[in-house]
Amino acid sequence: MGIIRFSIANPLMVNLMLAIIAIIGIFSWMAMPQEMFPNIELDQVSITANFEGASPEEVERQVTLSIEQEFDGLADIDVMASTSSEGRTSILLKLKPGTDMDDFVREADALLDRIIDLPDEVDKPQLTRIESRFPVISMALYGEISRGHLYALAEQVKRQLMQVPGVASVGVAGDREWELWVVVDPEQLAATKVPLAQVIRALRDNLRDLPGGSIKAAEGDILLRGKGVEPNPEAISKVVLRTSKEGGQLLLGQVAHVERRLEEARTLGRFNGKPSVNLTVNKTAEGSTIEVSHQVRRFAEELKGELPTAVGVGLFSDTSVYVKTRLDTVKSSGMVGLALVLLSLYLFLNGRVALITALGIPVSFLVAIILINYFGYTINMISLFAFLIALG
Repeated sequence: MGIIRFSIANPLMVNLMLAIIAIIGIFSWMAMPQEMFPNIELDQVSITANFEGASPEEVERQVTLSIEQEFDGLADIDVMASTSSEGRTSILLKLKPGTDMDDFVREADALLDRIIDLPDEVDKPQLTRIESRFPVISMALYGEISRGHLYALAEQVKRQLMQVPGVASVGVAGDREWELWVVVDPEQLAATKVPLAQVIRALRDNLRDLPGGSIKAAEGDILLRGKGVEPNPEAISKVVLRTSKEGGQLLLGQVAHVERRLEEARTLGRFNGKPSVNLTVNKTAEGSTIEVSHQVRRFAEELKGELPTAVGVGLFSDTSVYVKTRLDTVKSSGMVGLALVLLSLYLFLNGRVALITALGIPVSFLVAIILINYFGYTINMISLFAFLIALG
């Protein structure tokens, strides 16, 4: 009763509070990101490390096992799974329910810093918290042109998409990287008595950069580094396999053919029946699905005038359509609910009382929006569904 008496005795203050709630609520709505579903932080952590040029067996023996042994026995880890591939290791840590992720990440970073028996060629292991993110929109570059040209255009478009406001990352599907293939002639190997292991060792030793220490000088320390062979067929063909006492050299190009090829296809993309490279756009945590989709669509229109005529641009899987539909549903339901409340109250009470009572619907929604924004939540399909239930 105290609140009611206070409201009756101080109508000016109550009206001022309603105005403040309306202003803050409207600005909170405009500031909140709009997305399909909220980001879901899984109880999982990924550790990756690169070991350039190493075989899967070497990666497992020298890198993967060392990291696994450091994390073995931690009480918060439920499952630890690893994959060792050529030049790379990936370790997935699934944590027990209820684990404090922030504390575990800090502990895991400290454990990674304690590992000192990794080879010098191994990059520092990277720790990443795994989140479930839903893409905003996908773009396809398609056309009957050479695959290499299409992949180069896709890489260029990807870099441009990363500059669009609100875009966090761009995933690529249907592309293939260039590789250098060394096709050895068995007859030439036999004739020159060069074992295949020597060819592999020569490539491994000559393709990578190696640290060479430092020289102290008056100007300061000068760091030395051995530069590897340029990764192109002409330079690799001149790698020396063997030298003779007379100064003669046996080059790789004399026993093998070096060529540049596209890697084997891992994913295939087609759009409108033509080969394509598909780009999937993910937004930042602060970005709005509707705004990012609008920016990408505008970028696609500008891109059509820049690309060759044989290359088309298509858009698909636009999740902003669903967000807009749900927002329109909430708006229409709110208007219908407000009209029904006004009508029912007007029939049984006077118009002034009906209007004041009906104002409780938008005010209560604005208070909810202020709290949602304050606690860092977003406008998404789940929160909009909650609004629909409340309206009902």
